[in-house]
Amino acid sequence: EKKDQELTNLDWAKWGGWDDTDGWFTVTALFQGKTGLYLKDRQPVELFARTFETSLCCRTFKTITPEPYRKEYTITVYRVDMCGKKARWFTKNVYPYLIKQAKKDYAAKLLGYHPESKNFTDWTPEEVRNYIATALEGDGNVTIGLGKKTKYIASTIRSSDAQYLSDVKYLTETKLGLVTNMREMQTYQTQKGIKTKYELRISCSRQNPQNLGFFQSLVKEGVMTLDRKKQKVQEFINQ
Repeated sequence: EKKDQELTNLDWAKWGGWDDTDGWFTVTALFQGKTGLYLKDRQPVELFARTFETSLCCRTFKTITPEPYRKEYTITVYRVDMCGKKARWFTKNVYPYLIKQAKKDYAAKLLGYHPESKNFTDWTPEEVRNYIATALEGDGNVTIGLGKKTKYIASTIRSSDAQYLSDVKYLTETKLGLVTNMREMQTYQTQKGIKTKYELRISCSRQNPQNLGFFQSLVKEGVMTLDRKKQKVQEFINQ
């Protein structure tokens, strides 16, 4: 009840972006349901733990990069879990802000039913901004480069789910007025067969500042949750 009073639609939109990228939902015999985040970056997982008053854990282990490099290295990942009634409460609140159908299906298994999704026409520009900010931090990338005449910033979200990226593209263009570009990147082999990776790109330069307002909005207080990416956006804006 306390969290229902504290958290707003903008908070749930923010966690929706994280859940669609690096969040997870599952059902177990012991806990009846679990949800959480699992990341190499500590900062957003720590924020999740602090916001929802649950434990932050970490694990260090050796892993190997994919073919053809096959390089062994040590990695530390951070994880936070919510179980049982608390997990169902979280899932019910974040569900309207999930866009990826696969994540909706996992969330529905945890809840035992499909809640009502938020219609795209009802999203506010601020909700879309908060969602995109954390989706970029999860499955996205932010780079600053030097073109022929000017510096530019490019943010990308990559996924093998073309429908998901198409939906995100629609929201950013209709609610934020952004100019975006979606393209096919590459095909790759998985245990389930060959998949294709797609990329949604949002860019801006001083010579062509059409998306500048969007990047300026990302560095506002409480929007981005990962400083290493937020600092790149701030660096471009300060130029």
